[in-house]
Amino acid sequence: MDGVDGSISDGVLVLGATNRPGTLDSALLRPGRFDKVIYVPNPDREGRQSIIDAQCRAWEKNGAACDIDTAKLSSVAITGMMTGAEIVGACREAAMLAIRESLEKGGQNMPVVLYRHLEASLSAVKPLLSNASVLSEYTSFEEEYSK
Repeated sequence: MDGVDGSISDGVLVLGATNRPGTLDSALLRPGRFDKVIYVPNPDREGRQSIIDAQCRAWEKNGAACDIDTAKLSSVAITGMMTGAEIVGACREAAMLAIRESLEKGGQNMPVVLYRHLEASLSAVKPLLSNASVLSEYTSFEEEYSK
């Protein structure tokens, strides 16, 4: 980052992201390096539903069908503490479950991702932020470096 003075005229924006802020090298956190720390929380209900909707569209684009009430799956009880990446991972696993099921039936029909596939894959995910120590790490990092 040497030589980047941080002015708009240099045309350079340096952006960093991590899900483990406590492991960052202290050199990165010295004044003038990353001047602003922004905590990006988990997606809200609308965001979770948008992620699941996007996955359904991707399945349909790639030759599978999606028969899921995404509004039901975006509820706090099912996906509330999940990150976007965790939801996408569960969606991919649900698609694999549907494909396996289709192949077991002879593979003649298009795979159909059903609510039960996604529910099963979501229930297997242990959300990172459900761990109180990880959430505490994020909170303390933000408080220390957002000044």
